[in-house]
Amino acid sequence: MSARRAVKIAVDAAMFGLMLWLMSYPLTRGLLRHGVCGCLLFALFICHHLLNAGWYRALGRGRWNFRRALLTATDALLLIDIVALAASSLALAGEVFPFAPFPMSFWGRGLHTASAAWCFVLVAFHLGLHGQGLWSRAQRGMGRAWPVAATALAAFGGFSFLESGLWSDMLLLGEPKLYPANLPAFVAQYLGVTLFFCLAAQAFLRCGSRK
Repeated sequence: MSARRAVKIAVDAAMFGLMLWLMSYPLTRGLLRHGVCGCLLFALFICHHLLNAGWYRALGRGRWNFRRALLTATDALLLIDIVALAASSLALAGEVFPFAPFPMSFWGRGLHTASAAWCFVLVAFHLGLHGQGLWSRAQRGMGRAWPVAATALAAFGGFSFLESGLWSDMLLLGEPKLYPANLPAFVAQYLGVTLFFCLAAQAFLRCGSRK
């Protein structure tokens, strides 16, 4: 493995770990820690794009197929959502950092919650699109047991998504949510959500490749 690829993996892993931590705010609390980790996440997001700048340069080259179109659409939506997340973070910055130039805004909290939920779901879908090789190896390794395992994982992930209340946040419904009792249970739930959307991404790719 090249040093550049190792750095990419380390940055991506750190981003996902920070996202899990930030999404667990109802359990961990601490506005200052949340704000600092949020700033670090945006810094890693910039590093991620700098490390993958070739993706932008290649947009106008090569042939387009269903997988490439789905990847590009997902990444474009994720980029738009990150901008919304950054804007809502600035609108809330006055609540966290006394030196922030922006006062607390009434619209910031709702946008922040919704954009954070969309960001997590889109990141999970993005991971699923890029993990095609991993899922193919898992399928080959498990053989006939794979459909049963994939169904069980999808069921667990779908239940986790419903229990997490992310769907409510994404739609700005403001429904009351029941959070897991502790941080390990929260991480397990959100890893289930991640699995669900990774599998959904693979299902989209399979359906698209048959057309």
